[in-house]
Amino acid sequence: MGIRLATADDADDVGRLQTRCWDQTYRGTVPDAYLDATTWQLRASRWRGRIAGDRVVWLAQQSGDVVGVASTAPTDVARGDLPDLELASIYLDASQHGSGLAAELLEVAIGDAPAHLWVFTANLRAQRFYAKHRFVATDEQQVDPDTGLAETRWVRR
Repeated sequence: MGIRLATADDADDVGRLQTRCWDQTYRGTVPDAYLDATTWQLRASRWRGRIAGDRVVWLAQQSGDVVGVASTAPTDVARGDLPDLELASIYLDASQHGSGLAAELLEVAIGDAPAHLWVFTANLRAQRFYAKHRFVATDEQQVDPDTGLAETRWVRR
């Protein structure tokens, strides 16, 4: 297993991973119509822009296959009540659940730094993971514009 910084050349693999992870994790939570309509190519295009932009993207590979990704970005809204760093995403192939890889990706991506993130309110597995890593749910909620699902902001000071 290796973790490294992503380059624009990795965007296709990250798009495939995210599509697989969303199917594995969110089928039954996120509307099927959304999951079925979102292709890995569309996601790869988004990741190309993210990698070239202000995101720092880390990949976990096993035997050459991308099995995890974590990305961070500067907080997009100047707010004194939020840390300057956002954990923008962390995805792990289901084959890696329980392996400790998510914690390794989190450590590489943000270490012990204060950070914040959005998590689907219905994603209890993710909430348990973030709570274990000292993130605390806030009262702040929003509706994800892509899926229509409620999200809760979590913060680690």
